[in-house]
Order: sequence, then structure tokens, then C-alpha cells
Amino acid sequence: MNRLFVTFLVALAVTLAPKSALADKIAILTFTPVGQSQTTSAQLEDARAATRAAVAQRAHTQPSDSELLTAQMSTRDGVADTRNEYRSAGRASGSAWTIAGHVDARGDTYRLELEVCQVDSGRVESLAREISPAVASAQIGEMVDFLVRREGIGNNEISWKVLAPPGAAKVAGATTVVASTMPRAPETPAVRHAFAEGGPLAVGLGVDALAALSRPVNARGSGATFGIHGAVTYALASAPGLDLRGDVGVVVAGPEAIHATVGARYMVPLVPTVRAFIGPELGLGGFFTVGAEKTARFLAHGAAV
Repeated sequence: MNRLFVTFLVALAVTLAPKSALADKIAILTFTPVGQSQTTSAQLEDARAATRAAVAQRAHTQPSDSELLTAQMSTRDGVADTRNEYRSAGRASGSAWTIAGHVDARGDTYRLELEVCQVDSGRVESLAREISPAVASAQIGEMVDFLVRREGIGNNEISWKVLAPPGAAKVAGATTVVASTMPRAPETPAVRHAFAEGGPLAVGLGVDALAALSRPVNARGSGATFGIHGAVTYALASAPGLDLRGDVGVVVAGPEAIHATVGARYMVPLVPTVRAFIGPELGLGGFFTVGAEKTARFLAHGAAV
């Protein structure tokens, strides 16, 4: 008997739980005009504000202004308009869903297309309908109800209950029911490579040609050398992008010498999708002449790699 009573209380609590307990975090991204339409920035902001109100009325939460700014900065041009950018903006703002809008002003009404991305799966679907500003948040809310749900639009019949109020201006070609669903095929995400991908150890062989910038007036022979050098690098897993480097070179043409350095370099992505990286390199060691004059000198080596 007690177990049945507890089960009843739990079921009642779930039934009476506020909608906010099941709410998702939704990022309302920048709205853009459709094609060459004469939609103004004020009309875009009104449509976006109505969408925010519709989402709030359904007890969903929304990112803060700073989180939205972070989401905007995660895109290339500040406007998310692809599946990958929708997902990046969603992750940057900690949102489960993103909503982008496309507005086409038509006199006293506007046609609104909402594109909604489920961040985890990458599914993008859209709906479009004619919106009357007097009931914009209610009409947009119906669109949100179809789009923001785990199962998506599916094969559901699209019909609207909230219509333009009596006496509202009509425009040619305006419709109150638009069943325009547009599921998008998933895009293949670009592969972003990490530095030293595939293994931390690398070896290399190179050639170098050197010429003296300054020589004594009584110097004899050539001031130019030609040599070969070998290098070994080891990338540190605990510090991505940082690797240790050792380099040994031998002069094979010109004044005989050997040089050796040890150091490090720090590489950051330049174009990670094609494994291009850039960064500074520093090495310290010695330069040893082994010809007629045998000397050892301190050698410092710096480069941009």
C-alpha cells in the first residue's frame, strides 16, 4: 500500500512539474533578409524579438548576451548560416538548439522562415509562414512547437491555429498555412588536424648555404659554406603544439665546421584542415670550426617556422 502511494505521488509530481523543468536552452541567432528584399534592420530585430518571446513563453531558457556574443564570434563572418556554424554557435553558447531566421517584409506582414538546428545530432529543419505583427509571438510559437522537439517535424501535417486577427491587412499571395519542411542532408565536417598527429617523433634532413656578413680585411678564401644537417623533434603530449628539437650540421663545402643546437618550437594552427601550422623556434648550442683554426663559439638560433 505504501509503495502504491509513493508511486502515485511521484507520478503526480511529474505531471504537475513546471514546464521549465523540461526546458531546453535555445540560442536565437542573427536574423537575415531574404534575397534582395527591402526588409529593414528594425523589421529583422522585431521578428527576432518576437521569436525570443515565443521561446520564453514555452519556458525554454536562452543564452546571456555574452554567450550570444561568443556564439557569434564562433562563425567566420559573424552570421551563422550553415549546419557546421549552427552547431559551433550552439556549443559556444552552451545551447541544445539554435534558431536562425530569414525575413521577407511584405507590407503589413512578413514571411518568416525559421531554421532550427539540434546541436547534438546536427539535424537542421525549417518552416515558413506569413506572420502578422499583431500576433507574431503566438504564430512563431506554433512554428517553434513543430521544430523544437526530439523527433523533429517528421511526417506531421503542418497546420496553424493562430491566424491573422480580423481586419488585418492582407497582401497578394499571402497564405496562413505553409507546410514547407526542409530537412537538410548532414554536411561532412571538415577534419581539423592536431599538431604532430600520428606520432610524437619526427626526423628530418636538410641543406643550408651560409655567407659571412662581415669578414676581416686580411681574410682569405671563401666566406660562403654549404652544409647538410639532420634534426630530431619530439612533440610533448602534455603541451599540444610544443616540441623539443635537436639539430646537428656539418659543412661539406667551404671552411670546415660542425654546429649543433638544442631547443624547442611552439606551433599553432594556420590552416588545420590541411595540416598547416606556424610558430617560433629557438635553439642554443655551439659552432665549432675544425679546419686550420679550431675554435668553439656560442650559437643561438631563432626562426619562424
